[in-house]
Amino acid sequence: MLNQLKHITEQNPEIIKRMSTSDTQQVQVKPMEGIIEGYPIVFNQRTAIGNWFYEEIDSHALDNADLSDVKFMVNHNDGMIPLARHRRGKRSTMDIDIDNIGLHIVSRLDIDKNETSRALCSAVARGDIEDMSFAFGVEVSGDEWFDLDKPMPIRRITKISRVFEVSAVNDGAYPQTSISARSATLDNDKTTLDNVVAAALDNEKKAEKEKRAAALLLAKKKTLLKERYRTL
Repeated sequence: MLNQLKHITEQNPEIIKRMSTSDTQQVQVKPMEGIIEGYPIVFNQRTAIGNWFYEEIDSHALDNADLSDVKFMVNHNDGMIPLARHRRGKRSTMDIDIDNIGLHIVSRLDIDKNETSRALCSAVARGDIEDMSFAFGVEVSGDEWFDLDKPMPIRRITKISRVFEVSAVNDGAYPQTSISARSATLDNDKTTLDNVVAAALDNEKKAEKEKRAAALLLAKKKTLLKERYRTL
């Protein structure tokens, strides 16, 4: 029965990070201008998360996402100064656009005054760094689970609540994105899967218990009906 169950989670997890590699959407870089662009998020592409489950992002997952303040980082290093930043209603050094492929970014780095920006542009131009990552949150009931009785269930993210940052990273996991990636917080991912499977099993047990109770009630009614006929 689990393989027929579509389970929608009812928890709002903390920030999730995922990695991706550049097999499909190649990152564009203009090292002399300090411009890096690519797709941190690609829709409808499946990837394995920690050998525990497959994950894909629905093409409408970003419809209501908060993109008001998104930083461009390296390897999700929160301790560093952002190399670029998209801020709605304020001066921004990174443009964000959603199209039929996914989330597209154009980052304008300060290669004249920022050594890290120069080093990153050089690494991307040389092909030493090809992957990107994004950190995000999922809305309550913002994902669906399928095939929970199989070794690799499927998680489909349908509602992203917020994108916090995108990063250029050394290694990736989503093979369809360009220079961006979703850095794997695998312990949290495994916990999420365990909770979903446990909830699905609990629902299945409740349904079986209700089925047995209904069968018992029907049997009692039949017995009472037979006894009534005997007394007539």
